[in-house]
Amino acid sequence: MKILTGVYQSAKFIAKQIPYLEKYRDWVVWKTFRHWVALMIDQRANSTFTGFLRLPSQFEVLTGPVISYLTKERSSSPLRIVVMGCSNGAEAYTIASVLMARCPGIEFLIDAYDINADICEKARSACYNAGEVLNNQLLTAEFIQATFDVSHDTYRVKEHVAARTKFHIADVLNPDLVKQVGQCDILFAQNFLFHLDRKAAVLAFNNLCSLLKAHAAFFIDGMDIGLRQKWARVRHLVPLVFRIEEIHNEARRARAPGWPYRYWGLEPFMTFANDWQRRYATIFLNDGARTTRSLEAS
Repeated sequence: MKILTGVYQSAKFIAKQIPYLEKYRDWVVWKTFRHWVALMIDQRANSTFTGFLRLPSQFEVLTGPVISYLTKERSSSPLRIVVMGCSNGAEAYTIASVLMARCPGIEFLIDAYDINADICEKARSACYNAGEVLNNQLLTAEFIQATFDVSHDTYRVKEHVAARTKFHIADVLNPDLVKQVGQCDILFAQNFLFHLDRKAAVLAFNNLCSLLKAHAAFFIDGMDIGLRQKWARVRHLVPLVFRIEEIHNEARRARAPGWPYRYWGLEPFMTFANDWQRRYATIFLNDGARTTRSLEAS
């Protein structure tokens, strides 16, 4: 880490001394290098911050191509959805509300997990204040009306929405995670892997992949994108490119200020990047050529 810091400081000093280089300091190449340094030396810290309807375009993909694919040749059994790192329950309740509103004929059950017992208890309460609900500028009045019973500053998740979700305690680094959680049709594991050191994030990613059924969808925003790109390829996960740029830009709204200086920052969407579909996808399918054909036909 001292070597990386020294390289960066030397490059910064040289750029400041030579006017010709000064104007190129903001180039994407420079910022990409600076972010790589941040990934190597930045101190990772856990966070419980989350929000309702955080990535609206992701939910359009969920209720469109993903549901079409998973239900095309399926029996009447309910879809099993797992949310890992569920925090205060905002994402799990969002999934339930959106599916009930947009796919009323789909039966599903949600099991949500977090390592923090107190935050799980908060999620079970299904009760939030205005600040916890309205912290997302992309939130719509339609979603609020469908999801909450509102009284003054209190937002309580509607009973029929809350009934679709159960909350449990689990550690994503547990090598026996699949024995505890079981496999699922749809897996959400978002905005917590980048808080882990890179070795732990890889271990967690592979544990998460063990939860996927043979035909399943994996939602995974909030992981170092280079690691996600590499290990999605290793695990033969198929990137879903529908609305990929919109989803990336929505994710970047909150994280752009951190790029390139903090590990949680998110780079701009660049189609000239190597293997850019896998690099920027936040939704992957656990299938193969058959997955691609099915989605093209849907």
